[in-house]
Amino acid sequence: MSRLSPRLILLLVSIAVLGAIGGSVATAAVVRATSVERDVLSRFVNPRGADGRTMYLQRVTVPAGAKLPLHFHDGSQVAAITSGTLRYTVVKGGKVKVVDMDSTGETPKVVHTILPGETYDVTAGHGVVEPAGMQHRVEALPGKDVEIYVSSLLENGKPLSVKVELIP
Repeated sequence: MSRLSPRLILLLVSIAVLGAIGGSVATAAVVRATSVERDVLSRFVNPRGADGRTMYLQRVTVPAGAKLPLHFHDGSQVAAITSGTLRYTVVKGGKVKVVDMDSTGETPKVVHTILPGETYDVTAGHGVVEPAGMQHRVEALPGKDVEIYVSSLLENGKPLSVKVELIP
């Protein structure tokens, strides 16, 4: 299992705090599925500057080949992919910035923007910044499990993700 470098932890926390203060920041998040492992590593209720919200740090492992259903998150998220490749499809409700987690400077370098209707393969060493409410689906490409570190900022009591129910 990969370890987070101090630089990556600082980047995740910095982006989450910026989102708490007034930005719309988010991540490649994952819904709960039988084969997906989600470990909440830390949770903080009502962090400074974000009363009424809970900040989470999670480690999510998506088995190689697993496909997660269409879903969204009620709050901002940012994620770092530390192993594997995540196929990420934006359906509607916003765009997702793919960033280089190894870039220098205070703001990570944006390497791609996934627009509604587009799919992009996010590889280890990259992250995603995801706006609240944006509907998307993800798939771990075959060959290697995808490990993701996710920082979320949600209204207190909101679920980590919400599956979209399609009406026939």
